[in-house]
Amino acid sequence: MIIEARDDVVMLEGALTRNLWLTIQAAANLLLRNHVQGIIIDGSGLTCCSPEGAKTFRDAMNYIERYHARIVVSGLSEEIIQTIKAIPGVRSRLPIAANLEDARTSLKLTAPGKIPGANHQAANILLPLLGTASPEAMLPLSCRLAKAEGPKAHVHLLYILEIPRALPLNAPLPEEEAIAARVVGEAEAIVRRAGLTPVTHVTRARDIGEEIILQAEKLGANILILTYAPSAEYDGQTMERITRNVLDRAPCEVILNKLAPVEA
Repeated sequence: MIIEARDDVVMLEGALTRNLWLTIQAAANLLLRNHVQGIIIDGSGLTCCSPEGAKTFRDAMNYIERYHARIVVSGLSEEIIQTIKAIPGVRSRLPIAANLEDARTSLKLTAPGKIPGANHQAANILLPLLGTASPEAMLPLSCRLAKAEGPKAHVHLLYILEIPRALPLNAPLPEEEAIAARVVGEAEAIVRRAGLTPVTHVTRARDIGEEIILQAEKLGANILILTYAPSAEYDGQTMERITRNVLDRAPCEVILNKLAPVEA
């Protein structure tokens, strides 16, 4: 069994016949110091995996959950995945990507963003990008308010990937992540064209409302603009629940922006 650490990847090659997590963990910890966006455990070189060897991934899963480690496993064959899932307590909790490219895309998208230096006189306007409403429709109000606050105002663009409870929180979701990247990219370009400073954040959460409140506190938001735009993803009942939660508990001023219905 060969374990090799290179760049942001711990590569496994050969037959995994015993629990090697402690050895892999040492390599992973070293790589995580230099790759804050996260690292990958690549199992595409594994030729086989015994039930005892599968416990390596059980312990990896426990480590990821306990320390909120940004680690994704990639390249496992279907046979090895089934062996891992047969280990009690694992089920679907291990974040697995089909390949290195999908794993890197997922980690990069939700990597910690660079937040401008602290300035207590700067206004932080937080805009969650919810549903399928276009950034063109959601952003005018945010940009107007940011301009009114002055040149030091920041527009924080928040896209939340809502992860089903049946999946691990770090699970790569290629289709949803592609949509997130497109929407965030469009929104960021609109803010820049307005001559303002955008700060983008893509996060993962089980509950949209709770995550909005958490991010408002974390980012020191002065104004939170909640766009009310029921869609196929967020129907009227879901939007009302999110809105009530945010209005009741947000640590800042909340503006509810109801978009006009889009004519067919």
